Amino acid sequence: YAAMPPGVQPQTVPGGSQSMLGYVDPALAHQQAQAVQNAQVVQQATHVAQAAQAAQAAQAQEQARIAKQRREDKIREQAAEREEAEKLRCHLHNKPNNKCKFCKRYQEFIREKEANSAPKDDSSNKAGRGSGDADRDKMRGPLEISNTKTFGFSPLLQTHIVESAHFKALLTLESLDQLIEEMCQFADSIEPYVTNSSTTPSALFCCLYRLFTMGCDRRQLSRLVDNTDNAYVRCAGFLFIRFGLQPDQLWPWLGEYILDDEELRPQKESDWHTTIGEFVEGLLTQDKYYNVVLPRLPRSTRINMENKLAGIAQYRKRSKANVDLLEVYREEGVRVEANVDGDWRNCVTMELFEDVPSRLKVLVRLEDDTEETVHLGRIILTDRRYDGYVGKPTGGRDRSRSRDRVDWSRNKGRSDRELVDEMRKLDRDRAVCNSGKEYARKPVGYKAACALPREQGAASHRLMEEETFVPMKQSRRRSPSPSLQQQEFRKAPSAEHQARMQAVFEKYGIQKNADGANSRADIDTPDVMRLG
Repeated sequence: YAAMPPGVQPQTVPGGSQSMLGYVDPALAHQQAQAVQNAQVVQQATHVAQAAQAAQAAQAQEQARIAKQRREDKIREQAAEREEAEKLRCHLHNKPNNKCKFCKRYQEFIREKEANSAPKDDSSNKAGRGSGDADRDKMRGPLEISNTKTFGFSPLLQTHIVESAHFKALLTLESLDQLIEEMCQFADSIEPYVTNSSTTPSALFCCLYRLFTMGCDRRQLSRLVDNTDNAYVRCAGFLFIRFGLQPDQLWPWLGEYILDDEELRPQKESDWHTTIGEFVEGLLTQDKYYNVVLPRLPRSTRINMENKLAGIAQYRKRSKANVDLLEVYREEGVRVEANVDGDWRNCVTMELFEDVPSRLKVLVRLEDDTEETVHLGRIILTDRRYDGYVGKPTGGRDRSRSRDRVDWSRNKGRSDRELVDEMRKLDRDRAVCNSGKEYARKPVGYKAACALPREQGAASHRLMEEETFVPMKQSRRRSPSPSLQQQEFRKAPSAEHQARMQAVFEKYGIQKNADGANSRADIDTPDVMRLG
């Protein structure tokens, strides 16, 4: 051992069939021990982080389970309340009768239920609701009607409604439930006037005007727009918002229903149909509702609407495409991108809300651990595990036969800024006379204007006839007169007709003479004897 460096201890190292004498450096041994200790610390920290992450995931899963259980319990409670209310409904009267004890008991039950549900609605969870509901909660107090005199109606339409017999009958209704039942029973069109009439208002607009005169608060208006029994009742609520509320309150109320895909028919027997979302979009973008002028929107409000409605067409296409992928979005932890406030952000799915089938939403967690509820049309699938997965087509629709050949479930499409610029460019082009005969026509003179046809009543026609002695009846347009030969040919009877008339004459003409002679022979006359 004399040849070993100082401080080095001998160590026997087994090798092969003999033992070898090795040397161990204390510094190297200390480094190795320190490395082992550091590895153990890192391993312990990794175990602690994994345990914390697992606990956090379990806690999130438990919270999601509790939230889902609460929603299911709430749905069951609502179903039980509806069943109980149906049992208490009067079996004698379709409309509540104040003298009927069954109707009184049913009305008391409804009022008690509404009073109990009012505080629950204010304290409900925000995560399970949309941005439109959150904006609606910010508006405290009663509804503010912009024009309490005309309610946004034109003077002519208001006069027709007030003087109609249906509206006078509606004055006896005092509750919202009675008015909803009236609309469910008689409203069969969304038009302002009945078919083939310009003076008789429709049942829907009579009920809408009665809703203004009766008064409506925020909770009752929410009941109208969220009605699940009749689409025309929802349209009445949307028309109430468009005609009556202030322009700055339109989007907080109507923005939630822009992508609603519930089917709507302008008339119950109409073959053509649209959706509730397209109906609401028309209320926000058009200046007229059929022939009725809508209340004017300020320029700032219109620009804000254009910015928010520019990408609606793409969102509707994406919503239809994502319906086939509902099995994917029902799973938790699927990587997606969501359009939040106009920006596409990476996130993962947490839960799919299917309580309203016409407005499906997904609860997602963003990268900053915040949660947002996003409509199904504002989400694209980015998870690599589902590349090439096309889902299950619903309603017999084949995804491979799409016209644009774009997979909207994975494509962001064009940006909102590009769509807004294109929309404004089209508006500018329509405002400029650059093609065809879009220029202003030359005004006609006085004599030419007098010769133009005018729509006049019977009294005006009679007055002009008395003053001018010229009949004012409009002559109908006749077909060109036939030629002379055609007229002579038409006047001359045919040979078949002549033969038939001859047979009739021979049959009845001669018989008539013979019958006349026989009749004279049968008459009693005095006998005459000739003498000589």
